[in-house]
This record gives sequence, C-alpha cells and structure tokens, in this order.
Amino acid sequence: MKNALLAILAGAAVMACTPASEPAPETPTVEPSLADQVNPQPMPQPPAADPAAPGADACGAARYAALVGKAITGPGVPPEGPNVRYIRPDTQVTMDFRPDRLNVDIDAANAITGFRCT
Repeated sequence: MKNALLAILAGAAVMACTPASEPAPETPTVEPSLADQVNPQPMPQPPAADPAAPGADACGAARYAALVGKAITGPGVPPEGPNVRYIRPDTQVTMDFRPDRLNVDIDAANAITGFRCT
C-alpha cells in the first residue's frame, strides 16, 4: 500500500508540471530582407541654407566689402558697439549665433581682413 501511495503522489506531481492546454503558437519574426541590408534607404538630408535667402546678410556685411584691407580707423568703418564686434588676433569671443551682429575681423596691423554676420 505504501508503494501504491508513493506512485500516486509521483504521478500527481508529474501531472502538475505539465500545461493544462496547448501553448499559443509563437508569432513568426520578420527579418529584414537581403535587399534592405544591401541597399539601405538613405536618410533625408536637412535643407541647405540658401545664401540668397532673406536674412543671409542680416547684418549688412556685403556693403562693407570694399573696406577689406583698409585700416580699422579709416572712414566708413562702422564703430564698435552692441551689434558690431571687432575681432583682433587672440580675441576671445562667444560662439552664440546672432545674424544681426556684424563681426569685423582685424589683423595684428589693425587692417580689416573681413566682415561676417554671426
């Protein structure tokens, strides 16, 4: 009788470990096709800045182009102020972008080397 009781308990334990119903079928995974791996779709590029667009010369740098090579003290040179920044060699400047600000690049001999809006 003892052996029969142990056999019944072992059978019940085995039956408790088996699932009561069929498991749900696995959903198939979709792998990328070989064509997608060989010829990936290119990422769209951001639109390029159009130099002829309004605001491209918001600070008016083009009107001072004739002063390049002249002395910073010469006539017609805009005075340094809140919207005009003189940049000499070894001058530390902030990297903030202000399109309305005119930057005047000056060399060591105090000659203007360029104008730009930044």
